[in-house]
Amino acid sequence: MIDNSRATPIIKWAGGKTKVLKQLITKFPFELHYGKIRNYYEPFFGGGAVFFNIIQNYNIQNCVLSDVNEELMLFYNVVKKDPNKLLSFVEKYQSNYDRLTDSDKEKFYYEIRNTYNIERFNIDFNDYSYLFVPRAAQMLFLNKTCYNGLFRQNLRGEFNVPFGKNYKTNIVDKNNLYKVSKTLENVSLLCTDFQEICEKIEDRDSFVYLDPPYRPINKSARFTNYHMSNFIDNDQFRLAEIFKKLNEKNVKLMLNNSCSNTYDDSGVIENFYKDFQISYINTSSTMSSISSKRKKINELIITNY
Repeated sequence: MIDNSRATPIIKWAGGKTKVLKQLITKFPFELHYGKIRNYYEPFFGGGAVFFNIIQNYNIQNCVLSDVNEELMLFYNVVKKDPNKLLSFVEKYQSNYDRLTDSDKEKFYYEIRNTYNIERFNIDFNDYSYLFVPRAAQMLFLNKTCYNGLFRQNLRGEFNVPFGKNYKTNIVDKNNLYKVSKTLENVSLLCTDFQEICEKIEDRDSFVYLDPPYRPINKSARFTNYHMSNFIDNDQFRLAEIFKKLNEKNVKLMLNNSCSNTYDDSGVIENFYKDFQISYINTSSTMSSISSKRKKINELIITNY
């Protein structure tokens, strides 16, 4: 039987767009639907749900994906270059994990987490090496067994998410791993600040999707620790200025962020983008591990078309 399914996100990431993808597709520029967009850029890559949809459904000839999180981009580079080796490491983790008791599974998790954090200091993230593959396998294992699939780092760059009590879990879908690897084959993967990517974009037949860490919606929901360096209001302002500069180049732009029910009720994001098209989508917070406790919230979609 021929498997006609498409590549889908391989890891869970805070703010992932899988659940709202259908809503986002309706907001894509018509030039994309009609094959007039050749270049696609995503400077806040994360889980990649939007990318996987666009690259497999539209006529994109050049694609650049980036994220400031070194661990995330290391992982995707390994998926792209060494899926067989990655699978071999992951299957060993799966085998070891499956035969442990529940209490030993928790111990095993913290052993892997400790190793992952210690070995960080041996990694040159700018130089692809044999060390990347086992590290990517560790990250995938942690992502599938930690609390709520959350990736969080402290100021030292250490992964500090507790065990998620996922005693029965499938760490990787082998078929999807290979599909993702194939999808990334001709894609440029970078690890840099969004500004460095965006300032180099010149072509009018380009679409840039911007999904930054959201401005917190209240005092108790201030999760921006996708990386050891937090994304603060100054970064939101920098992004808004970049958005305006790209608009002047006639690049198609779409951006997501939180809407004005922020903890200080200032409407900061709306004010930054008051000269552009602002619409809303309905979603729910994914920060609770219990789906019934996830609150329904609105998010902004900002476009220049």
